[in-house]
Amino acid sequence: MARPKGKANEKATAKRTTGGRKLPSATRKASKDGEKENEDQGVADTSSAPTSASSSAEAMYSIMRHAELKESLHKRFVKEMQQLYTKMGHNSFKQAFINVLKAVLEAEEGNENANTALNFCATFVSTPDETGSEPMLGDTFRWLLTTYSGSPHIRYRICYFINLILKELGPNAALDDSQCDDILEGMLDRVKDVSAMVRKQAVLAMQRLQNPDSPSDPVVCAYQYHLSADPSSNVRQCIISCMGRNYITIPHILQRLWDVDEKVRRHTYVNLCNYPVRSYKVAQRLTLLEQGLNDTSATVRKTVVNYMLKTWIESYQQNYVALTAALKLDSNEEELLRFRRVAKQMLRVIFEQTDHQKLVEQLPLSDDCELHRCIPHESLTVELLIYWQCLSEFLETEQPEMEPVLPELSVFCNYVDKFCQFQKPDMDKFAQVEFQNMLLSLVEILQSYDLGDEIGRGNMRQLISALLKDCLLDHKIVCVLVRCMEQLITDLNDRMQFFIEIIYELCELNTKQNELIHDRSLINKLLDDLDTPLKMKISSLKVRILEMEEQEDNFVRQKEYIRAQSVNDEKTAVTEEYTELIRPVLERNGVLEMPARPKLSKQERVLKGLYICYYMTASPHVHKLTPSLCQLYKDFICRYLACAEVDIFEWAIKCGTTYSMFYEAYSKEVFEVVVDQFCNNNIVRLCETAANCILELLDHYGVDYFNDLNQAGGHVSKTKRRQLYTMQEIYDDDDGSLSQNNEQNSDIIVVMGHYMERVQNKNVGVAIARGLCRLVLRGHLDDRPDVLEQLLKRYFNPNTEAIISQVLGMFFEELRRLNKQCLLQPCFLPTVWTIMNCSIDSPLNGVQPENLTKFFFEMTVQENSTPQTNIHNKLAISFLQYIQNYFTERKEMCRLLAKELTRLSINVFNGPEIKAEMLELADKLIARIGTSHDQKHWELQADGEWQFQSSASSESRGRR
Repeated sequence: MARPKGKANEKATAKRTTGGRKLPSATRKASKDGEKENEDQGVADTSSAPTSASSSAEAMYSIMRHAELKESLHKRFVKEMQQLYTKMGHNSFKQAFINVLKAVLEAEEGNENANTALNFCATFVSTPDETGSEPMLGDTFRWLLTTYSGSPHIRYRICYFINLILKELGPNAALDDSQCDDILEGMLDRVKDVSAMVRKQAVLAMQRLQNPDSPSDPVVCAYQYHLSADPSSNVRQCIISCMGRNYITIPHILQRLWDVDEKVRRHTYVNLCNYPVRSYKVAQRLTLLEQGLNDTSATVRKTVVNYMLKTWIESYQQNYVALTAALKLDSNEEELLRFRRVAKQMLRVIFEQTDHQKLVEQLPLSDDCELHRCIPHESLTVELLIYWQCLSEFLETEQPEMEPVLPELSVFCNYVDKFCQFQKPDMDKFAQVEFQNMLLSLVEILQSYDLGDEIGRGNMRQLISALLKDCLLDHKIVCVLVRCMEQLITDLNDRMQFFIEIIYELCELNTKQNELIHDRSLINKLLDDLDTPLKMKISSLKVRILEMEEQEDNFVRQKEYIRAQSVNDEKTAVTEEYTELIRPVLERNGVLEMPARPKLSKQERVLKGLYICYYMTASPHVHKLTPSLCQLYKDFICRYLACAEVDIFEWAIKCGTTYSMFYEAYSKEVFEVVVDQFCNNNIVRLCETAANCILELLDHYGVDYFNDLNQAGGHVSKTKRRQLYTMQEIYDDDDGSLSQNNEQNSDIIVVMGHYMERVQNKNVGVAIARGLCRLVLRGHLDDRPDVLEQLLKRYFNPNTEAIISQVLGMFFEELRRLNKQCLLQPCFLPTVWTIMNCSIDSPLNGVQPENLTKFFFEMTVQENSTPQTNIHNKLAISFLQYIQNYFTERKEMCRLLAKELTRLSINVFNGPEIKAEMLELADKLIARIGTSHDQKHWELQADGEWQFQSSASSESRGRR
């Protein structure tokens, strides 16, 4: 250990060595490495007893030399240091000890002995003496916290030493408030250090000073900030390890699951394994699994599976069904769907690493002959059904030789039918949602069956028919049932006829067959014995029903669907009244059996019919509409294109759009409805659906097709829908360019672009952005640079939602991959001018034009091109023309373009015409600006690059 130079031996030059190693020498100069000490540091008066002080210092250095080499003897050396402290006195010992610390702190970076010496010093300072106190602790902290250095390595060692002392104090240690405040103040300053290794040690030193239970705790606040903003991944990892974990801090740690560095993401999972799974919120458990199992890094995915998931399994005693239940969110339908998706992915990972027989043992399968290999209905839960479904799929693919965990098809059909009997009309909303999710799992299992059993196929057909007719079903269940029938009935016409018959029966479309209304002789016979007032009332109701049937048919033929729907609703009410009056007569005479009251309301039956219509048509097996499907559109679908009920109207326009994709005759009618809905309704869900429908039709038929319809037929909206009053129109245009609800604007692309810029809902914005990008990529908008201009502005708008920015980023990448960058050239100058000329309150005001030009030049650079097709050639010409035209009006814009000319990669080889045009424009620009001696201009060199020159060289350019 090197001894610092003291006043008593300033001329000593001998260098002490240990084991042949050159030891670092300490310094007393205050200026070395920018170091300075606090002025209250006392210096021992060695002039009075130089021999005694010198010998004591020699003893301290001797102890330190041995301590830095033998860590196992630190306890003995601590006692020797304590005895030396008693012998020297506090001030003398403190000065010598600080000199030792200086030598250690100044040691070279890779010196392991210096680290061992610091460990010994930390042990000594934190060890109480015979009186139970640590006499050097306070002074050591004070010196460390008031010492500054320009060397990042010394600052690192200081923070490292403080961290060692706090560790050595033990788990139950306590410090004075003043000491804690001083340490906290110093480390909060050091956590802002430019050196990442200093910040890391400051983070470690603050660990024992935090109070995680207080959201305003300065340590917790500093951790939260640096956890998200520190540029060093090592610092972020260190904070994850140090931050106390509770309900306040866990959300901030979870944000690191999206960290750009995979090491930080992995470190997050490793540390969160130690936090009890039951202490997480259910949504947080889902997030951990969802992000971890889908992480782009194989290392992170492996960590999640091998560490976190195994820890969770042990927490639930390897009960996989209980672990699955721990992920279930009961808040709403969307969360249940998310739970299903994450739980299935988790179970597949577990199944791959677990003995298969052990997996089967956790299923409570029945041995009953009637329901052999079925879970008793009273034991069914959402999580148990998901486990059953995933296990059956896994064993079928991985262990087909094992005994199946599913019953025969006929038994399972009977099982599902009995389960549906548990559905009650008085179920509350959540019970209904849970029932629908359980039924969805059952029908998905049904879809996985092999259809080689003829008897099973018949039972399956009966079950699907009964479910579609009598059971209240979510649209996802209807989709699975329709796909099951595609496997069961492979002939398209037979399958369509099967569904059409169900729809007609379900929605009571065969009203002409109702004998109670249309059989005159029967009704007259039944009414003979009735009183005259009742007979007159029944007859009048019958006449009203017949009249309304005729009115409804006339309105449908005239495509007045709103009026037809109104008449239909009135007819339904009158028919119910008529049925109730005639029912006692029929029961008394027994002439005609009354039809059973439907289990579902009319709205539920109509909605289910629309589900079936949509999914049976929107299928890869359907390529055209059959006559029976066209008749179904006329009898059923078109009548609800003007329905006031939101769910029915949404699915009606979905069905109408799907049918229009196959049959052009329906396209104009449906297009008018969806455009009207999109422009004049503020219900977000309907706007999103309408936007998707519009863009699907535009992509299928082309933009010009519907523009021609608009010009021929006037405004796109002809239906009569009343707009409800609202305090503030959320889609108002500030500049008034699309005022009056777009009544005078028949260009739907302009309308869509207008809404994309101003709509506040993320889902609607994503739908429009995706649709417009799709139209551009498929060549429908090659002559519409205004659309690309709007997409560019949306992409550079800092307020754009992350999902929309991602969509637009992928769009521009695809545009470049397809070599369609030339579409961007006409919209460059208008976009740059919009950004430079925007108002101060516009979000585009903060966009730097240089960022746009850099992005634009990178997008439009071409590896192979001719002078005529080179995009940068066209940009150069447009820049020169723009500067000439707006030289005095738009000086900032022209200055930017002049600067950006040097970054263009123009190509004028074998293109004399292009080169001559550029030179001519440059000459005109120079002539307009002036030809003074110090005037500067741009010169086009022979190698195709722009060079900035003074006007004095123009003569040489002319000769060349």
